[in-house]
Amino acid sequence: MTRLVLVSDLHFGRDDPELLDPLANAIREAGPDLVLVAGDFVQRARASQFSKAREFMDGIGLPWIGVPGNHDIPLYNLFLRLLAPYRRYKRWISTEREPRVELDDALILGLDTTDPFAHQRGRITENAMRRIGDEIAGADRRLPIVLAHHPFHHAAHVEKNLMIGAPRALERWSEQGPHIILSGHLHRWLFEPFVRRKGANMTLQLHCGTGLSHRLRGDPNDFAILDCAGNQVAVHRMVARKGQFVPDTSVRYKASSHGWEKLDPEA
Repeated sequence: MTRLVLVSDLHFGRDDPELLDPLANAIREAGPDLVLVAGDFVQRARASQFSKAREFMDGIGLPWIGVPGNHDIPLYNLFLRLLAPYRRYKRWISTEREPRVELDDALILGLDTTDPFAHQRGRITENAMRRIGDEIAGADRRLPIVLAHHPFHHAAHVEKNLMIGAPRALERWSEQGPHIILSGHLHRWLFEPFVRRKGANMTLQLHCGTGLSHRLRGDPNDFAILDCAGNQVAVHRMVARKGQFVPDTSVRYKASSHGWEKLDPEA
């Protein structure tokens, strides 16, 4: 079994200091093989914020990777935004914006969905669609897991614009086999197949909320624990209550040639 932790939207610069230790401790107690960060490490892409984000992640004491979010690109510094949008991200977080990691039961595929020419809206390119599709098709016994910041689906009530290219990517990838997409951005929790799109049941989506930000949209601060074993994945949501992260819900799915099937958690 491979255990992963997904955390998103830390937003250092607009974080809750009282949750720093509880989040780090809860992640350590989960004991994952790898921690995944789905973007928005910081609020305004300042060096002081990135340094705190890096200190926090390294302080957990576990292997971790991440992808950039739209807040990790300078907003008001137009010079950097247009000419070197990822300079500070590369300096403090990683020079690799699309990391790829092979684990025993999972293939992690980092995907940079940010667009320096857009304030919030993400974008996926044709090359990225092709690359991820080839990886899904060739994953063999490992479960393909795409790590991105922007979701590939929005519920009707979401005001933010859907990422450019998302519907086309989902249709292409559905032809390659079952896979999971991990994302953040919306500060809301959602874990289910893409049941409302063509070939949707091949894609299992997990939107994590915000791990540390004060900016909550009706959901508490949270993070996810994923247990991957063969063609099955169990996801456990951890939520902040009274200053501590505690277990909330657990859901299991099994992948087949027909897509994802929800399992009885007690089975």
